[in-house]
Amino acid sequence: MEDVQLATFSDLNSNSGEPQKESDGIESLLSQQTEEWTLEGSVPKRSVGIWQLASLIFLLTAGGGYGLEPLVGAAGPLPAILGILIVPWFWSVPQALMTAELSTLFPKDGGFVLWVYEAFGSFLSFQVGWFTFVDSLVDNALLPRLLSDYISVMMGTNVVFRWWTTLVGIVVLFICSALNVMGLHLVGWVSVLFTIFISFPILLLSLIGLPKALPSVWLSFRGWKQSRWRLFFASLLWNFCGYDSIGTCAGEVRDVSTTYPKAILLSCVMGMISFLLPILSTVSYNQNWELWTDAYWPRASKVVVGRWLSYWVALGGILSCVGMLNSLLATSSRALYGMVLCGLLPKRLGYLHSSYATPIFCILLVSLGTAVCSIFRFESLLQVDSVLYSFKLALELGAFLRLRYSHGHLWRPFRVAGGNGVVWCLVSSGLCCCCAMILLSNWMTALISLVMILLGAILYFIQFLGQWLY
Repeated sequence: MEDVQLATFSDLNSNSGEPQKESDGIESLLSQQTEEWTLEGSVPKRSVGIWQLASLIFLLTAGGGYGLEPLVGAAGPLPAILGILIVPWFWSVPQALMTAELSTLFPKDGGFVLWVYEAFGSFLSFQVGWFTFVDSLVDNALLPRLLSDYISVMMGTNVVFRWWTTLVGIVVLFICSALNVMGLHLVGWVSVLFTIFISFPILLLSLIGLPKALPSVWLSFRGWKQSRWRLFFASLLWNFCGYDSIGTCAGEVRDVSTTYPKAILLSCVMGMISFLLPILSTVSYNQNWELWTDAYWPRASKVVVGRWLSYWVALGGILSCVGMLNSLLATSSRALYGMVLCGLLPKRLGYLHSSYATPIFCILLVSLGTAVCSIFRFESLLQVDSVLYSFKLALELGAFLRLRYSHGHLWRPFRVAGGNGVVWCLVSSGLCCCCAMILLSNWMTALISLVMILLGAILYFIQFLGQWLY
């Protein structure tokens, strides 16, 4: 154990770079849980700036616009365009503003795990962490399938051996794990490079295709009966969520009070552009909406510009998958670290690497789970992923509202303007969207989700019993 060390919560406070005017409750709790961990400790380093954080958020949410193609295929261009322009105000904005405020109120790694703990206690905080862990494994395990889609486009064949893409996915997972161990600072700069490389071919496609686009096609609609509304709304809501995840990294962000609001705003603008422009510039060239499925952007690029750009866009799709995996490893491992700080997981998981001050065991646990899950087919669990995420976000929004009343007197560098009435509107809007995601699932998804929820409750009581006996 010579290469890892433990950090105390008091160390986190002293290195936060922010005025220490936060909840006595969470500070007292975490201090009690971690006071015996004190060693000559390294602590998470505050080394992430605006561009790094914005790129991390961009990859976690928009991902360069990859994965949005089924939105057009499900209902046509007009509903897709209207959805992109309208839904983020009711779905993404509440997440973004909540994350900006609570990350500056609690500038510690762990994010929503700490928020829910302070608002509702250990049981629901454990469930939020459990849902996040399950979500991350399902999301990360989809990498081989996504790689297969884009490699197939690049090779011009529909036959790509699954074992080969699974092996490639595990190798990529190993590289991303190493990057995460070496620090969020490095992960952030790699995310900046990925964002540039992913965005540039999509932007080039948009700039070339938009002048020749036919605005009349933008008004095309498949019809109420012909449209697949379940797929449409599921794709729309799923592609505009995830802003809360970046709150788990607040302990490693410089100047939290200014960096979070600016980075979130920047990533929202980048995401809106990456979603809207490629649709406006390419729908005129192929009006067979049945062809608008996953990995369609490379095919659209081949029609609009030529084969050379289609290869570049396909490579961008691969890097989008890798960048998302890299970012998910960072945020999900910090959520586990937050559970350790709250005493919800064994404290040994909270060891920090002596050189890089990263939660190495949390990173390795998420990486190992992802490697195991990538062997199986998880397409059927995508809806389960959406349901669990909705429950998780609903708890976060509830914590946001409760903390506004119970901790409203505490100073925070960023506060959502307009008073508690605006917070009520944001929370209500977000909860409605959460309900919509849950209702879009089928009965099998509901059954599996219920099993996962019950399993989370059982694990909590096993952990609680273990601590009591210990």
